[in-house]
Amino acid sequence: MPVDPDPQEPDEPAAPAAPGLRPVPDRRMSDQVAWDLVDAAPDAIVVTDDAGRILLVNTQGERLFGYGRDALLGREVEVLLPERFRAVHRSHRARYQAQPRTRAMGVGLRLFGQAAGGAEFPVEISLSPMAGDGGPLVIAFVRDVTDRVQAEVRTREITEVLNTTHDAVSIVDAVTFRFTYVNEGLIEQTGYSQQELLQRTMLDIVPDLDESSLLELLAPLQAGSQRQTTLTTHHRHRSGSEVPVEIVLQAIFDDNGTPQAYVKIARDITGRLEAEKLLREAEADLQLSADRERIGRDLHDLVIQRLFAAGMTLEALSSRVARPEERGRLGEVIDELDATIREIRTVIFRLEHEHGPTSSVRGEVLQILTQAQPALGFEPRLRFDGVIESLPPQVADHLLATLREALSNIARHARATDAEVTIAVDDRVVLRVEDNGCGIPDRAPLGNGLRNAAARAAELGGTFHAVPAKRGTVVEWSAPLTADGGRAAP
Repeated sequence: MPVDPDPQEPDEPAAPAAPGLRPVPDRRMSDQVAWDLVDAAPDAIVVTDDAGRILLVNTQGERLFGYGRDALLGREVEVLLPERFRAVHRSHRARYQAQPRTRAMGVGLRLFGQAAGGAEFPVEISLSPMAGDGGPLVIAFVRDVTDRVQAEVRTREITEVLNTTHDAVSIVDAVTFRFTYVNEGLIEQTGYSQQELLQRTMLDIVPDLDESSLLELLAPLQAGSQRQTTLTTHHRHRSGSEVPVEIVLQAIFDDNGTPQAYVKIARDITGRLEAEKLLREAEADLQLSADRERIGRDLHDLVIQRLFAAGMTLEALSSRVARPEERGRLGEVIDELDATIREIRTVIFRLEHEHGPTSSVRGEVLQILTQAQPALGFEPRLRFDGVIESLPPQVADHLLATLREALSNIARHARATDAEVTIAVDDRVVLRVEDNGCGIPDRAPLGNGLRNAAARAAELGGTFHAVPAKRGTVVEWSAPLTADGGRAAP
């Protein structure tokens, strides 16, 4: 703000100080000393007459408004106001002259002064009437509040930012633990109003802590060994319910290094805890699913195969037994083994499907065999060789469709009483379905279903055969593990 480098004193002699300014006679309190006190005041002092003319301006007034005294004395006081306020101020001044009293000017309003260069700045003004020799006078004490207004603006901006965050932010007194500031996040999180929270302490809304445990928690912050501390606890809502929160505490130190307050940031972690619970449940389900798949695989690849081998051995022995009753007994045992195999396959299917449909190729194969059993009148034997779950999706889709078609042909045409399905996976997948039915005529044309199966193999760069066997028909379908006709992926 411009300041006159050489302010001039007015030519007229200084008016004598009013006797009431001196409580007791004192030689040291001369008129000059009294005016020096006016000049030494930290606020600008402007004295006007009843017409609003400036009669006196102290040194701080010169500095504040950037005028020398000669440039102000005798002029209307409105020269110190922005142009847009001058007309309104004249009417306000007239009303004040009618009822003069000591008061702050423009209570609740934002007041502005204007310096000599035209710059505006916020001011705070107090008015006081005084009786002069020539008539009533008005003393105005003017204070530049630019710093305070800027601080208020910054505080308001910070408050608005803190209120827009979903987290609960508060400031807690270091001695009483009483809240000295709370944002909208804490109000929403606890259900209390701002005034209610400002009358409470941190311990009132954190039921998991008492004063002793809180002091223990804050000790590293007080000692300066930690910049912040974090804990997972609860906020007690006004309704009595509890909200799980993660709290971060940081200390605010005074100039002596003593904590004077703590900043407390609390985040509602209800959603996070629910997500973690769902993740744990999903992991448990996944582990259970893996266990079920492993058990099913072991049952099929180990137990069923051994039972099937035992049944084949008993069948071979049965042909060598001469006594009919012994052959009958062996037949019953073989039937029991077959029934056991069917029951184990049912258990495998249930293991893999108990929690809903499975997307595994092995499960799909088991499901196809189970669905075909009523039409066939028997349950086909099944054998896996290799890692069937390594099949690409397109190859797996064609294999499953071919298996359905092969079993459908057996049910409709073969009049078979037994069938075996083998799926082998190495660098290619081979599906082999063999039955003991009437057999396919040699060089007979393929029906629509088998032609579709051949087309599926050709699309993948594979092969397809349906030929007579010793005891019926053998259908063999194969394809490379790449779904582009055998070409390796680039």
